[in-house]
Amino acid sequence: MGLLKKVGKIPQEAEAMIEKRGYSQLTSALPEYSAEDAIQPPDLTAGFSNLDFDKVSNTGLPGVNDCIAHLKLLECFYRLRQKIGSTDGLYGINNDVILNASDIIGQEKLPELLSKLAEKRWAIYVARAADRFEQWVNVVLPGDTMLNRAKLELDGKKGNLCKPCVDKPPLQLNSNSMPPIDVLLVWHAYMLNPRAYLEDALRYGRMQLWHTNMPWGATMACINSETFEYEAGKGAVDLFTGITGLPWDNLASEEPKYVKCPNCTLDLPIPWTNCSQAQVDDFDGKFRREPSAAIDEMLSRGCGYADKNLLVNCFSCNTRINHDFLRANKFCKDLQRLVSRDIPMAGTLLGREGIPFKFEKQADSTSTSMVRFPNDILKAGLGQEILDQFQGKNPNLTCRSMETVRTRIEDAMNDKLYVRRIRGFAVRRFTQNERISIRKMMSRYWDNSSVFALDLVGAVIRQGTFIEKMHNIDWLHSPALPNTMNRLLLKYFRFQEILSLFRGQKMAVPTLDVDLAWHTHQLMPATYMSYTVTKCKSFIDHDDKVAETQLNDSFAWTSKTYQNLYGEPYSECTCWYCEAIRESHTSTASRIFGSSSMAADKLHDVPNDPCKSVHISAHSAMRPTDSTKKYTAISEAKAAELEKAYLKACARASRKGRPEPRRNDYYYSDAYGYPVYIPAYSPYVGCMPYVGSYYPASPGCMALGPGAPGNCCAGTCGGGVAAGGCGGSSSGGCAGGATGGCGSGGSGGGCGGGSGGGGGGCGGGGGGGGGCGGGGGGGGGCGGGSG
Repeated sequence: MGLLKKVGKIPQEAEAMIEKRGYSQLTSALPEYSAEDAIQPPDLTAGFSNLDFDKVSNTGLPGVNDCIAHLKLLECFYRLRQKIGSTDGLYGINNDVILNASDIIGQEKLPELLSKLAEKRWAIYVARAADRFEQWVNVVLPGDTMLNRAKLELDGKKGNLCKPCVDKPPLQLNSNSMPPIDVLLVWHAYMLNPRAYLEDALRYGRMQLWHTNMPWGATMACINSETFEYEAGKGAVDLFTGITGLPWDNLASEEPKYVKCPNCTLDLPIPWTNCSQAQVDDFDGKFRREPSAAIDEMLSRGCGYADKNLLVNCFSCNTRINHDFLRANKFCKDLQRLVSRDIPMAGTLLGREGIPFKFEKQADSTSTSMVRFPNDILKAGLGQEILDQFQGKNPNLTCRSMETVRTRIEDAMNDKLYVRRIRGFAVRRFTQNERISIRKMMSRYWDNSSVFALDLVGAVIRQGTFIEKMHNIDWLHSPALPNTMNRLLLKYFRFQEILSLFRGQKMAVPTLDVDLAWHTHQLMPATYMSYTVTKCKSFIDHDDKVAETQLNDSFAWTSKTYQNLYGEPYSECTCWYCEAIRESHTSTASRIFGSSSMAADKLHDVPNDPCKSVHISAHSAMRPTDSTKKYTAISEAKAAELEKAYLKACARASRKGRPEPRRNDYYYSDAYGYPVYIPAYSPYVGCMPYVGSYYPASPGCMALGPGAPGNCCAGTCGGGVAAGGCGGSSSGGCAGGATGGCGSGGSGGGCGGGSGGGGGGCGGGGGGGGGCGGGGGGGGGCGGGSG
């Protein structure tokens, strides 16, 4: 097996484990994606009709048919987004605001600006879909009594929490009981955050949902194999409307969102958006400034429920309600349950390995401290004080935002007498587990007022770029489709081997083909948990929030490790970024003597389209906002390293007589129904794939720097890392509580980068379509306001 130069030696026990297993597939070369020996169905429909989902694999891994079905579902989602985005006038957002000024804007700029309108329509649609998913789940699985701490510890230590229950079997869904496509869209994204999904299932007594796999047979039956439209049976339509009282079609209702006033509990009707009523500054048939910035400002100034700047006054008590207030209200509702019924706060049910005390034969030794400490801190008096302040019982103190909650927790943790009362002894510093437990808890409330452990709107939006990549690669129409799926499943198996070998040391980042298999695996939640816990001694999370710096470093490490272990390139792409990464970990000696270098050279034997290449999985990189500029400095240094490796790759290409890898490759995107060319994405280069100011919480930015909104309580992060974010130095990371989510020990595998497809960066509040941290009217940011 040898040494992995510059990434460290493989642990002897791990090396022996691989040799003992003797898997032939570990040493055999992967077949080419373009292999001709594949089953060639006469047409696409016939290929889909031959799939069998009755056979259950005994490997614990998804099968070829599961991956094919998943691709079909993703194509259905892609076409749904196109349809919604390109519906002129939907939610009052009209194309005329742009088309009427086309002579001034110029024809070449129209698709980019139209795609901005389309993105906002899609953002509102997804917000409505998340609300409909919640209502569907509430009636299909009302849930048991919420789990209190005593039962959590008692059943958890016995290993009973995740066991299937005979009298509560998994849901059995068929074409006459499937939910609408928008609800399925949200459910799919929710399942791809496995630890959050498990936490909610435990917390709300919905383990039936946890043991329910994505119903591939029913899903395939509902999707037309030619048009990819979702066509469930009439029974499904009648069932959904009957049990929820909602129309089957998301667009069939103009009902507002009803929100209970946190102060007087009156049901308030709030429009989903009123951004169409906002006037574009300096627009009277002409744009007197940069059109992209003007459109961003218009789409960011709404104050509806699906807008960033929600603002409504209660009709009864005149309480001023915004998103910050609703997030604090969620925290206080959970706090009331803790104080009165000892129900643990969100984010405090799992240990650092993602296990609730014990699963099968694997115990998580961190569970006790991770569960107890944050709840004890709140229950010893601080929680009641926060509740009194929230309810206005103390006229001198108010607690109407998560920033205020954070301040109160910081004060308590700095109060030595208060902490001594909780722990029974004086303490100079908190343990690592205690600090991480506070961050995990807080991550469930920052930018999230929903009942779920994460913001499902953001989860859906972050999946959008991966879905677009699957559409662009277009494996569905390949005659070698079954062979391709077999090949990526083997590559995914190897990816899991790397996670197992280096568990607790490094974060592995998937390529697009590996990520398809990984996503498909997570859509069988209980099986996925069993497989990863058995193999890696940890419930591997799928972190969909990874800072660009961590993404780049981890992808380079994964590429080098894979090539050293299996003698083959990890990323089979010849775009400039992947060429630079390969160059950074290929030594002069290995180029002369190594077969892996020869394999890498073979990648250039066939033309390579960056739009259809299997390279870094590019759907969830986060670009932090950083008032201290530390992240900016790190990012610039990493970009310089990447540039140096790229120049070496260019020199190597010249020596080989090949064209240099191009820096000006473009992706063609029509995700919203409008053709737009976007610069090929790599970390530190290009725009993030969404405009953050179009959403209540930006899907692609996180805050860094002490005191920034969204950051952890002082003393819990070491470097002031954002709760729910990445990029910090403290072990255990901050990524929604995933151990190692920030590149620390215990990492499960991050899912990388936001790729081309989006509009200009992660804007701040107000009118900005600007860059990360920008709040003003700037239209560029993060590489410009591409559509």
